[in-house]
Amino acid sequence: MAALDSLSLFTGLGLSEHKARETLKNTALSAQLREAATQAQQTLGSTIDKATGTLLYGLASRLRDPRRLSFLVSYIASRKIHTETQLSAALEYVRSHPLDPINTMDFEQECGVGVIVTPEQIEEAVEAAINHHRSKLLVERYHFNMGLLMASYAHVSRRGSGCAQVGRWQNDQA
Repeated sequence: MAALDSLSLFTGLGLSEHKARETLKNTALSAQLREAATQAQQTLGSTIDKATGTLLYGLASRLRDPRRLSFLVSYIASRKIHTETQLSAALEYVRSHPLDPINTMDFEQECGVGVIVTPEQIEEAVEAAINHHRSKLLVERYHFNMGLLMASYAHVSRRGSGCAQVGRWQNDQA
């Protein structure tokens, strides 16, 4: 594939022209990203939105076993994996399970495929964590270890689809 074709493919994924040119300099990364984009286009058509393109770039840059590329691209293209956290979990899963076949039920559970976390569920979990630590919070105030608080509700928002909405939800609450 010509460099100009690759450049337009990479910018079509949402990469800036500068980032696309830098990617082209890394032949291994550009080959893997080109393959991922081509496979995704078979499912999504010629247009790939920026969020999906970002996930494909993250996949291509962090995947160590190219045998798993098409498997993971299929999950991204079908939007079963649509957050960075889910992608990280998927990459960790394929690293820790190098032998075929992949147990898809176990994989999907580990990656949070199909898990939907609503902003209300996140709010309830945060309120419960604050109420659980309220007495220490009031006594220690700014010296309180916030890691304890965040760990109390991290399980709720770890991999669900509502995780992407947390930032928007926090801005709405301000």
